[in-house]
Amino acid sequence: MGDASEPHAHASHVLGAKNPRIAELRRLIGRRSSRSPEIVIEGPRTVSEALAVGQLPSLVIVPESARDHSLLFAMPKTVEVLVTRDNVFERLAPSVTPQPMLAILPRPVGALPAVFGADDVALVLVDVSDPGNVGTLVRAADAVGARAVVVIGGADPWGPKAVRSSAGSVLRVPVVQLDSLHDASASLRAGGARMVGTDVREGEPHDGGTLAGPVAIVLGSEPHGLDRSHAELIDDWVHIDMPGNTESLNVAMAGTLLAYEARRNPRS
Repeated sequence: MGDASEPHAHASHVLGAKNPRIAELRRLIGRRSSRSPEIVIEGPRTVSEALAVGQLPSLVIVPESARDHSLLFAMPKTVEVLVTRDNVFERLAPSVTPQPMLAILPRPVGALPAVFGADDVALVLVDVSDPGNVGTLVRAADAVGARAVVVIGGADPWGPKAVRSSAGSVLRVPVVQLDSLHDASASLRAGGARMVGTDVREGEPHDGGTLAGPVAIVLGSEPHGLDRSHAELIDDWVHIDMPGNTESLNVAMAGTLLAYEARRNPRS
């Protein structure tokens, strides 16, 4: 980390809208996808958490009004810092009401555990398309000490909204992006985890012991749930009983409930 007694040697001048670097940054931030080798994170708190877990940004961007932010005093000297006009920063930031710091860093690469312990839990998200739901599920995984979150299709877990919804958990939980549930099932089963699929109506009651670990809880898309065409990749199915009038829960709410249930009922 940098010497806290000296400010980071960031740019002494402030970049305006016509500076060539601004056009370059607009392209970099605007064209970022789930396959991009770099991600964009927003806000001093998230940037601080990235530094705390060893995720070092290549570039940090702040508006002129935040050029003396205390975090810049602790930034490693190898990190490039750019200061922009406030109105330019607002147009660069991916959110409507941006926090006063952006950082660009290499996309983290998570790994699945080779062996699951007796009480271990993982979440598998198949085509979950809302980035807020993806981020919330990563946060829930962090809360229960899950070993990993596997993301197959759907929203980019490193997209700005997903990162915000995770409240920094995406920087702490291993997030593994795979191309198919077949690949995920093979790896998770090899590590000793059972694949438990979720269904609105069919399967065992979620609190009946089926979720005892080691378990990988598989959640499907918001409109359709987990397709039964994946049945050969699933060891057991569970559903959440709903004595009230609603038909189903939001996938993030359901996944959180199931993750806590898995933790509440360790295998004896």
